[in-house]
Amino acid sequence: MIGLLFVLVTCWVGIVAAAAAVDDDKDEIESLGVSEGENLTIAIHIKKSDKDPQVLVTRSLLKGSSQEPIAHLICHDGDCVREGWVSGVSLIYDGGNVTLILMNVSYNQTGLYTVCKLSDTPLENKSYNVTVYPAPLSVISPSVMYSKSSAVLVLTILVLIIVVLIITGAIGVVYWKRSKETSYKVSQNDDTAASSLCGSLNVIDI
Repeated sequence: MIGLLFVLVTCWVGIVAAAAAVDDDKDEIESLGVSEGENLTIAIHIKKSDKDPQVLVTRSLLKGSSQEPIAHLICHDGDCVREGWVSGVSLIYDGGNVTLILMNVSYNQTGLYTVCKLSDTPLENKSYNVTVYPAPLSVISPSVMYSKSSAVLVLTILVLIIVVLIITGAIGVVYWKRSKETSYKVSQNDDTAASSLCGSLNVIDI
């Protein structure tokens, strides 16, 4: 337990050393780009001779600004403690290498990430300039466009069929009404003619 506390104190002291080393060694800065919502994975190589790796990850918004500790890994006598101080940031140790994962990256995670391997002698560190880009617009595949066009075509045909049926039905109703009116007038004319004929027959004396 005392050993872990000592290593933890060493990690905090290493923050200042890591920041100074980044300023002195410009060749150790690697640029990385990631889209919003994606995960960014950074592999951290650990020497085979290092049985108890000690890794500290810090972040600064701009080069030369203050370093903010975001995660660390402390191993002592084979026992390892991993801890993250920022949501969505984790360190994975498989016994050989350490992996830094930024999950579901958002725009405010843009910055300069410094990985400091405090167990190395001399102190070794590497920085990553992470840039987060807006999420790309979704691209519609040709098959999806074709299916949408087919659906629109089928819907249009159905609408046209319904319109034709409505118009045909309306014409049929109008024709039926006119036929009924015509037959009614013919019936009336026949009744009038019969009445006239009966009237004329009544005048004849036998």
